Amino acid sequence: MKPRWRQSLDWLCERVLSTRAAIGEDWPSHADPVTGAWSTTTDGDGCAGQWIEALRIVGERSGDRSLLAEARKRTYRIRTQLERDDMFRGPAFYYSAARLEASEKNSAMRGLALAASRAMRAMALRANGAMPVGSEVPMASAALASRNIVAIDNVHQSLLLDWWAFKETDDPTYRVGAERHLETAARDFIRPDGSTVEFVEYAPDNDAVLRRFTRLGSGHDSCWSRGQAWAIGGYLRAFEALGERRWLDIATRLLDYWWAHTGADRVPPYDFADTDPAAPPDTSASAILAESLARLAVRPNLSEEARIATDRLEPLLDGLAARLTPQSDSDRRPRGMLLDGCLDHPHRLADRHELVWGDCYLLFALHCLDRNGLPC
Repeated sequence: MKPRWRQSLDWLCERVLSTRAAIGEDWPSHADPVTGAWSTTTDGDGCAGQWIEALRIVGERSGDRSLLAEARKRTYRIRTQLERDDMFRGPAFYYSAARLEASEKNSAMRGLALAASRAMRAMALRANGAMPVGSEVPMASAALASRNIVAIDNVHQSLLLDWWAFKETDDPTYRVGAERHLETAARDFIRPDGSTVEFVEYAPDNDAVLRRFTRLGSGHDSCWSRGQAWAIGGYLRAFEALGERRWLDIATRLLDYWWAHTGADRVPPYDFADTDPAAPPDTSASAILAESLARLAVRPNLSEEARIATDRLEPLLDGLAARLTPQSDSDRRPRGMLLDGCLDHPHRLADRHELVWGDCYLLFALHCLDRNGLPC
């Protein structure tokens, strides 16, 4: 591992510890870029699993078993989310229960992850297999809480437990379900130029598209960069799980679009269509992409086509490392803050901040490279 990446990994681990000391029993969301002070939630608000996995990784790396104990404790704390009709159950229980089961062979965690896998799989739309956002999704806009609206995020987030459960149980339901969603998303979310749509609303009784729209992008015909990262990661994960070239081909086409619309550091604007020089970047999008490429990069016997994708990891990580604190010898902010994350620019919410998932996905990527893989 490059020295700058190893230093970045150390700083990110340090940031997990300073965050843990600052937030108590709450969950981190986004931090002020000047002070490093966190805004928190009481239930994780879509990022509970990622924070739990960050605690587990730092506990594993440091040998601090109190961090591992806290990861388990927090996993039990979110058990009530199993009952919530919400797409975020996927990452919540994949990054917590499934990862803890894989790393510790914990039977209780296995049972919790399987229960979450079944609950997620039951959400699929009958007409086309797509995974909706859900009627109880904790988003700021109540209009998005629906069984008929599907997000581009779900190519990645809602299928994580499918890939884990398919490997764990060999039940084809999970594979077939994931494939149906991927095929529908390829048909309805990916444009001819390789850009993606953020949301699609379907008719209640069939798979007719009622509208395509955005909430976090600059316009309904634009391409929200974090959504593009989720899409690339989701199709790369399908290729990783199944080895089928069709999924790699889709991921590569989406990645080509990313590469053509970013600068040397590969950190995109929050939306690729917003050409305003003052538009905020989104490092969390790059971090999501970095984790997906890192998972693929450590696999043995990669094909030439797969190596074309993983060769893009190095400039991506270099660009992210350059956005970590400290930015200078006089920088007194907490070390390991990933700056320039954009939560929600259209609504001016934390659009130039440190975002907890940005920190986490960069941590996952570097830890994966350092340990030559992740638990699952």
